[in-house]
Amino acid sequence: MAALLFCAALALYVATLAPSVAEVFDDSLEFQLVTYQLAIAHPTGYPLFTLLGWLFTRLPLGEVAYRVNLMTALFGAATVALTYLLGRALARQWDADAASPLWPGEAGAVVGALALAVSPAVWSQATLAEVYTLNAAIVTAILLVLVRMDCMAGRVAPAAIEATAGRAGRTDLRGHLIFLAGLLGLGLAHHRTVLLLLPAAGWVLWRLRGRWVVPMSAMPALFAPLLLYLYLPLRGHVGSLDGSYENTLAGFVRHVTASGYGTFLVSNPLAVSRTPGFYLNLFVEQFGWLGVLVGLLGLLVLWRRGHRVTIIAFVTYGVFNLFYQVADIEVFFIPMFTISAVWFGFGAAWLLTQASRAWLRSSVRRWAQVAAAVVLMILLTQPARVFAANLPARDRSHDWHTHDYGMDMLSQPLLDGAAVVGIQGEITLLRYFQATHHLRTDLLLVAADLPDQRLATVSRLLDEGYAVYLTRQLAGAPERWSLSALGPLIRVHARPPTEPPEDVTIVDTPITPHIGLHGYTVTRPGGHATSQQSLRLSLVWRAIGSGGSDLKVSARLLAPDGGVVAQADAVPVHFAYPTTAWRAGEFITDVYDLALPEGLPADTYTPLVILYDPARDAAEVGRVTLPALHLP
Repeated sequence: MAALLFCAALALYVATLAPSVAEVFDDSLEFQLVTYQLAIAHPTGYPLFTLLGWLFTRLPLGEVAYRVNLMTALFGAATVALTYLLGRALARQWDADAASPLWPGEAGAVVGALALAVSPAVWSQATLAEVYTLNAAIVTAILLVLVRMDCMAGRVAPAAIEATAGRAGRTDLRGHLIFLAGLLGLGLAHHRTVLLLLPAAGWVLWRLRGRWVVPMSAMPALFAPLLLYLYLPLRGHVGSLDGSYENTLAGFVRHVTASGYGTFLVSNPLAVSRTPGFYLNLFVEQFGWLGVLVGLLGLLVLWRRGHRVTIIAFVTYGVFNLFYQVADIEVFFIPMFTISAVWFGFGAAWLLTQASRAWLRSSVRRWAQVAAAVVLMILLTQPARVFAANLPARDRSHDWHTHDYGMDMLSQPLLDGAAVVGIQGEITLLRYFQATHHLRTDLLLVAADLPDQRLATVSRLLDEGYAVYLTRQLAGAPERWSLSALGPLIRVHARPPTEPPEDVTIVDTPITPHIGLHGYTVTRPGGHATSQQSLRLSLVWRAIGSGGSDLKVSARLLAPDGGVVAQADAVPVHFAYPTTAWRAGEFITDVYDLALPEGLPADTYTPLVILYDPARDAAEVGRVTLPALHLP
């Protein structure tokens, strides 16, 4: 059954897996590049994940990013299988009546595992490169070992396991201790929050006092995985993507201990505010009200029967999460969601046990059997409802937009040896394509997150003779340089361009006393994203004179009946170059991507360009109707 659940969860995660890079501003993009290059990830360095990811990047499947995504899907499926085994162990070892049938415990464990598999938090982390499914698998494996060791403590264990007082039992316990030490070592080599399991482990070891002596072989099992951190100094010459890792003893200690993240425990730098309702809603989103209530029933029954391991672990993680003031707190709840799924399964097992006992005692067994089947079906509908509700949002299988965005930037006719300046996530995206696709390796990519840093970087590069492109608008740039759009990028001109670009359709139409439309081009950006095609309208403005109002542009596509089928409104040059900054006599290239609705019929459509003044209730100051074009 564990193997079947693993395969089913893996099939779900692979079917909804992101096919490439899927996010620009999160850690998944970093891991997709770091693992391929064997570089150093952000603190704590994640050496276990990085090395495993490097192995996966060598698989002959899809893109490099897809391979790392696939690894996290594998660990997510492993977590589901381990959750079933944990629920099964609880149902067998903490059932007060040994005469009860085994099938309710098995069925309950399946219900809990399925509920976890489709929970939004786990599902979302199993479809792109992230560290949380591997952490969840290790945490669940540790809990499984602790539950079995707690059973060996004897107070609530079945009589068959009381033999731990014998020689064979002591040998079995020693093996569990060594395995536990190895799992804790692997956990510490991956995600530091595994330390939150130490209170639960301490509880179990206290209950086993007098029955065990820590074997010497457990120490190598604990400390050997920690040697993986030697990866950091060995790859220190490669460094981290943001350049923050210092390959010194002090830098190593600072990186491994993640000392900078302590501020999220002792203060609230992001001004995060959460109410008790927020935390309750987190669990309702994962399991629904039925799952939460049946899980509370399972918790109550487990508490009354003497089980403490998962309860202690749940409380420890809960206290940590209450004080850890980060934006993406949901992912840190995944161990708690795993335990809640186990409780849900145990509560389901208890309900099914009551129904099965009624069936055994009933004179009308057929009706009692039907009642038990109805209870099981009701319990199974909960993960089915969560699955149906979350499938559209969790399905990343057609999510090529980030991939196409990066490819779009690098497919532009950038000058040889040019420099692209942007914030860390955007530059990491371009570096990914340079490293894995070998695209535009001649470009110099410079990351600078703060606007003042970007201004200084652009100024330095221009002085050094580079052609410079920006990935986004930059405050202070319009006052110092002229700007033009090139696809999604922004070209920085040290001097205003006084010659128009070639290969444009010329219209030479004045719109205001200060602005005229010199020409335009219409193209269709390429890419994999078939869910929403777009039309790219590139406009070449001519500044007749300086000054005038701060105007915005509305680029539209009209249907034959005059209705608007697509529209994009913006300050010119991707919000980077307002009309009040234009210099007399310069030409400004401006780009607008018009998202076309799905199912747009083949017909003749007309581009329309409107200039309007947002300060005067969007009063129109001029318009140009461009020649109609046929869209297939």
